[in-house]
Amino acid sequence: MNPSLDQPGLIDYIETFRRRRKVFMTTICVFFGVAVLAAILLPDIYRSGTEMRIDLEGPNIDLLEPLALTSYADQYINSLQRRVMTYDEVTTWIKETNVYSELRDELSLPDLYSIVLDNIRIEMVTTEAMDPRSGRPVSLITGFVAAFEAEEPQQAFMIAEKLAATFLAKDREIRTERAAATSSFLLEEIDINRKKIVKLENRIASFKQDNAGSLPELMGLNMSVTDRTERDMESVRSEIRILQQDKIFRESQLEEIRQRSKSDNRLRQLEDEYLLAISRYGPEHPDVIRIRRQVAALTGGAIDSGESDEIVQLERALAEALQKYSDLHPDVLALQRRLETLRSGNSASVSDLDINPRYLQLRAQINAIDTQIAGLRDRARMLQVKYDEIQDRIALMPQVEKRYLALNRDLRTEQLAFEDLRSRLTQAQQTESYESGDLGARLVKIRNASLPIEPVAPPRLAIVILGGILAVTLAVGAAVLAETLDRSVRGRRDIQMLVNIIPIAEIPIIRGSASILQRRRRAVIIAAVVGGAILLIWSGT
Repeated sequence: MNPSLDQPGLIDYIETFRRRRKVFMTTICVFFGVAVLAAILLPDIYRSGTEMRIDLEGPNIDLLEPLALTSYADQYINSLQRRVMTYDEVTTWIKETNVYSELRDELSLPDLYSIVLDNIRIEMVTTEAMDPRSGRPVSLITGFVAAFEAEEPQQAFMIAEKLAATFLAKDREIRTERAAATSSFLLEEIDINRKKIVKLENRIASFKQDNAGSLPELMGLNMSVTDRTERDMESVRSEIRILQQDKIFRESQLEEIRQRSKSDNRLRQLEDEYLLAISRYGPEHPDVIRIRRQVAALTGGAIDSGESDEIVQLERALAEALQKYSDLHPDVLALQRRLETLRSGNSASVSDLDINPRYLQLRAQINAIDTQIAGLRDRARMLQVKYDEIQDRIALMPQVEKRYLALNRDLRTEQLAFEDLRSRLTQAQQTESYESGDLGARLVKIRNASLPIEPVAPPRLAIVILGGILAVTLAVGAAVLAETLDRSVRGRRDIQMLVNIIPIAEIPIIRGSASILQRRRRAVIIAAVVGGAILLIWSGT
């Protein structure tokens, strides 16, 4: 077998096309005609839309990366879209605008709702920005276009306006709810924080009461009181020393008076013994002489007996009466009483100190000094106790200060948090009032919806072109399929492949003028149809 026969050449392909031209042209005409009819018969679609910009806000918005920003914007648009395209909202638009009135007898309200949803178009508006991490350009979502497509321009315009208004209303609603939720949350946090502050204030008050003298702010006062107490203690000690010296001096004076009084008493006692001895024994008796010498030693001279002559006489009379009578005789008793009277008048005893003014004065002064010393010692003990208490307070101050500072630090933290919450509450309340109007709108309308003039669909020329391409492709496929399924023997190559014999000669088909004319007419008709369709589609677009 000749290998060249296995590979068909260009002539073979041309011959195949010539044989299958009817199938090829028929397929093209059918499918291209369908595309042309679709481009002609499809209704015009009008589109009206509103472009909106998203203004992202927040304290940390500048810190977010571009990808995070565009992700947040995408999520926010999706959340708005879910709120806007609810059944209640869409059916409200249908009732208010009276769109699809011609279909209300045939379709139910849920069916109309589905039609409206199918014709809503939400298209993101992006801008190019550089990613600081990768350094590559990224597309950031900066807004979106909310549009509606309908066969009637007025319907597209009305639904587009309702769609935009609902987007703005839902945006305000979301922000108002968020601000109200924030305000409610902040009010609860403020109440909790206020209770914490009251609790800490009560703890601090109790702590101050329990550690009244050891608080850190009383350090200066405690040191001042300590210094003053030390000075008072030293002053008391000094006063006690002065009083003790004064007491010693006055006691020495008192002792001197006592010694002098004892000498006088001894002299008087010796005088009494002398008078008694001389009355009994006479002036020359040895006892009388001894007593006289002792008196002379104390007084430096002779005994003065002038004042005791009467006593001597009474003593002699008493001695004589005792020799005659008993001790209980009235005369003896009378002489004894008289003698005792004289002796008590002329004798001195220790009790004379009790009537000595100087002695009494010194005793009173010494007693006063003792009283003062006792009072000062009591005061010194009180001052020492006070000093010890202050020292104990000062020793406890580091621990008290640590706990006190911790309580104050907690209180200050809660107070700062309270002030921050109040400031945030004020801002949230202001935001809530703003969001109820247009001042705080996150969505900003930058292009209003307008009544469309020209349709945006269908793309008639594109349908015709695509239909033509599809028709040619299907026609080629149909011709190949027909050629494959046909088992007829045609030409020298089929005979050679079938019997493995090379033909001697090939007789071509001879066509007449009629067949040629018919073929030309067919080509003209096809060209006219294609040209007319193209002109019609072009004029429609």
